[in-house]
Amino acid sequence: MSLFKTELFKTKPYRLGLTLSGGGAKCMAQIGLLQYLKEQELEPDIISGASGGAMVGALYSAGYAPEEILDFFVSTKMFSFRNLSFNALGLIDSGKIAKNFQPYFPEDSFESLSKPLYVVATDLNRARQVVFNSGPLINALTASSAYPGMFTPVTWHGTVYADGGIINNYPSDLIHDQCRHHIGMYLAPIMSRPSEHFGNTFDVLDRVFQIYSSARQYSNINLPEVSLAPEGIEECSAFMVKPDQLKSIYELGYNSTRKYFESEGADWLRNMKGSAQKRTSWFKLPIGSDTQ
Repeated sequence: MSLFKTELFKTKPYRLGLTLSGGGAKCMAQIGLLQYLKEQELEPDIISGASGGAMVGALYSAGYAPEEILDFFVSTKMFSFRNLSFNALGLIDSGKIAKNFQPYFPEDSFESLSKPLYVVATDLNRARQVVFNSGPLINALTASSAYPGMFTPVTWHGTVYADGGIINNYPSDLIHDQCRHHIGMYLAPIMSRPSEHFGNTFDVLDRVFQIYSSARQYSNINLPEVSLAPEGIEECSAFMVKPDQLKSIYELGYNSTRKYFESEGADWLRNMKGSAQKRTSWFKLPIGSDTQ
């Protein structure tokens, strides 16, 4: 091995990094990405995520297969109003969400995971980003996923936390310098949306949060070699709860990933499967034709 490669492996110890944006129920598409990578015998070594993407990343880092992760969201009805809160700070009780995770993370620690995981949340007291990668896991996941107005904020050691996507919805910057190759899935592309799409309060909330978070993410979208935005994801709601809806979003993510890697991403995939040391060309899946 050359001196250059030796130094590269020291400074970037992980072969493949994975970044997963927030998106609520739309994060089922990210499970489709994981399923495709599994079929190609590619396994990310380090993961960063926000909100729902942090949930998916944590389950994957704990060793759960993509189909098991999908079953988790379908069976727990994570985004359902059965977790309704009578708290003025949110419609769904984040504490009840935390209970869903307990059987899946019995040790409840980042250290118990098989892969390094970086989870981003928003500190509402100090108006700043907080990154969790050690210590208690479930509190970090519920803090990262406390979507404003939907989930109640999480208070932990005197600090009030809300959704990580408020500040950093695509935290590729947290791991980019540690991995030699980098892939991600971003679920908030800004596309034109007809007026009839806004049928209820949740459609409006979803759109406002999408616009705000996307405006802050352009530099992070360009960090990974591949940033996938599944075709048609903008038509899905973050608050879809029916099993058939969740499975449909999963299929959307899987099919979009396969389509990309069977066309313009084919060289990247071939390089990744053929050589762990080879640097690849840069590919992008368009985030949206009218994104500015």
